[in-house]
Amino acid sequence: MKRPLIKGRNLLCKVDVKDIAFINAIFEWYHEIATVRTRDRKKGLIELWIAPEFYDEALKAVDYLKSGGFVKEFEIIRELGDDWHNEEFYR
Repeated sequence: MKRPLIKGRNLLCKVDVKDIAFINAIFEWYHEIATVRTRDRKKGLIELWIAPEFYDEALKAVDYLKSGGFVKEFEIIRELGDDWHNEEFYR
């Protein structure tokens, strides 16, 4: 029997350029929750590739980074689903 493909949830986010490495390090440390991909370093656009079962935890981490003053800016622009390869989302 073929198992269904588990689709992740990807978020396009706008962050302060200076915080990209820090955000990446935080999520890399908690590697089960999400993976960070830099889409546009100059504009501060990153993607969070989130495992479906850790979506709520990833949002809590984003809120914690913002409310704790650890990052200057962390705005979720929109959810991309799992169509990370579709360039029309980034225009």
